[in-house]
Amino acid sequence: MSSPVLPDPAALARALDGTRWRQVEVVAATGSTNADLVARAAAGDDVDAAVLIAGQQTAGRGRYARVWQTPPGQLAVSAALRVDAAQTPAVGWLSLLTGLAVRTAVAEVSGVDVDLKWPNDVLVPDASADARGGRKLSGILCEFAPTPGDGGVAVIGTGLNLDLTAAEPAIETAACLRELTGTAVDPTTLAAAYLSALSGLLNRWPAELPALAAEYRRACATLGKRVRLVLPGDVEVIGIAVDVDDEGRIVVDGPQGPVAASAGDVTHLRLT
Repeated sequence: MSSPVLPDPAALARALDGTRWRQVEVVAATGSTNADLVARAAAGDDVDAAVLIAGQQTAGRGRYARVWQTPPGQLAVSAALRVDAAQTPAVGWLSLLTGLAVRTAVAEVSGVDVDLKWPNDVLVPDASADARGGRKLSGILCEFAPTPGDGGVAVIGTGLNLDLTAAEPAIETAACLRELTGTAVDPTTLAAAYLSALSGLLNRWPAELPALAAEYRRACATLGKRVRLVLPGDVEVIGIAVDVDDEGRIVVDGPQGPVAASAGDVTHLRLT
């Protein structure tokens, strides 16, 4: 097992000067970067504009409380922002906009365009990847901790694959930046590119949400695909993904007509 790949904290802080991020912490390993920031917020700490980066997670969580471990070769990046009461209706867009930030950063460091799969995956296109439509380069989990009466704190967690080896799990379904570039990607450069792009998008959110939504729709590879949507409660809808609506919900035109879902598992299917 290789050692964790970490950004240089001082260089990253310099690169992020002028962005919204004012607290940047880098640790070799932790249980969960998201959980750490959520716990600090619950304890009364001011985590607005805080970033926590780890080279390894041992108790990370994915959607629906699934285990999400981050082995060496990946970066776990969590960023927190204060959300006021007027902004809370737009919180559902944060994970989608985070995908745009990852896409921008990957293009900047590798020159490769990647696909966004609603709601929280970044895929490297791969025509041979059967129903998946691509291999996973990054996963996103946004959590919202409400504060009574005045909004709350959103924590945006992102896992970024830098360099995976055959010893790592799920290698057949994963992609990494070393593969895309043919060389090692500097973790400081990647983290700075991602966090800078995310800062720019969050500065526009939610005031410019219609324009941001249009940008997401253009980048979302799920739209136009035949998909299987599994809703909470294991309700399944198979149809064509026709839209991401103004609330960030996927709209699937199924046998009983259009179905809009704010949460669910999506699998890209072949048209035939």
